[in-house]
Amino acid sequence: MIPTVGIGILGCGAVGTQVARILLTEGDELARRCGIQFQLRHVVVRNLAAPRDVALSPGVLSNDPRRILADPQTHVVIELAGGATLAREFILAALAAGKHVVTANKALLALHGREIFAAARAARTCVAFEAAVAGGIPLIESVRRGLVANRIDTIVGILNGTSNFILTRMLENNASYAHALAEAQRLGYAEADPTLDVEGIDAAHKLTILASLGMRCAVEFGRVATRGISGIQLGDLTAADELGYACKLLAIARNDAAGMDLSVQPAFVPKTHPLAAVHGPFNAVSVYGHHVGHTFYFGRGAGGEPTASAVIADLIDVALGNAARIAERLAVLPDVCPPPAYRPPGESVSPFYIRLGLSDQPGGIGRIATALGEESISIATIVQHEPPQTRSAAAVPVIVTTHPAQERAVRDALEKIARLDVVLERPISIRILDDLTA
Repeated sequence: MIPTVGIGILGCGAVGTQVARILLTEGDELARRCGIQFQLRHVVVRNLAAPRDVALSPGVLSNDPRRILADPQTHVVIELAGGATLAREFILAALAAGKHVVTANKALLALHGREIFAAARAARTCVAFEAAVAGGIPLIESVRRGLVANRIDTIVGILNGTSNFILTRMLENNASYAHALAEAQRLGYAEADPTLDVEGIDAAHKLTILASLGMRCAVEFGRVATRGISGIQLGDLTAADELGYACKLLAIARNDAAGMDLSVQPAFVPKTHPLAAVHGPFNAVSVYGHHVGHTFYFGRGAGGEPTASAVIADLIDVALGNAARIAERLAVLPDVCPPPAYRPPGESVSPFYIRLGLSDQPGGIGRIATALGEESISIATIVQHEPPQTRSAAAVPVIVTTHPAQERAVRDALEKIARLDVVLERPISIRILDDLTA
């Protein structure tokens, strides 16, 4: 007789449905591989009447999470409901009841990870969370355990497939941001309210988790400087292409003697870097270790099946006892790691791309150069482009690239430039990352 592990699932959306289907249709094969029989005992949902594309046994489906907590034969809870309030309360209750937890909830772990992991440690249970970052890519396991011999100084990645799909479609189809977003929504890559994705919040949640694990410290979500892609225009993408770059929404964590720097922002990546070749809804992450050098992880970062793949992998790890043993013995989770020293905001140095919309009058470029010079910013190139249809008819598009400059200085210069009477559109800046490890 092989042992049986009882499972309770909270939430049965796209991911929960796929997890339940795998457990029900592939359970015998999973038992053959790992020597454990998984029994799906509970699936808890908000709306019992909603259609579900999975056949559950009678008595499994309910809308009462207390059934999971009270069932001594439910050993592992899979939390797929999302959110950071009710999910937090449920997970803490499950841990206190002696149940292990598998979750894909990046917002919860980014905001309350330290509390959650400490509660698991106190209850001698564990929380497995591979699916919380980059969907089906086995990234958490690689960073936490596979690279444990390394000091990880830099993590740079595309952690949101929705934003990457939008930027890809804009350039491929010569489309505006609004048109590409509408296509993403039509295809199911973007929510009706896309704010979490397009404004970088989702990627910042994932970066908080990844940086905490990789750099072995307790990173605060509020320390991630976040800026999304809603202000990006097609002209920015074509300019990047002409300059030899690709524009991507990048999650960046760097840790050096000056402190830790965390950001999610659009950036220009050299076409020679593998991140530049990541298109559509895919995720990819570069992790740099002091022994191993550059490692690269690529795959589907969202969707029911890829995420369910990671959930099932976590479930097996928990059932075999691996997850609890690693959580107990490896001092890499944020509840047992100190907070990092943070670099003061705005001190990062890199070249910048600056987009301006100027009135067509003499002396405009000179006034821009003066404003940049007052902040010790040296101009590398100035290029005038034909205005795309999305621009004000009277605005002359001017593209400036700079030599390496401090981010704060660029921000201050653009505030001055925005007040000039020759400037018709608010200027934007995008970092140029010639060296992703610097």
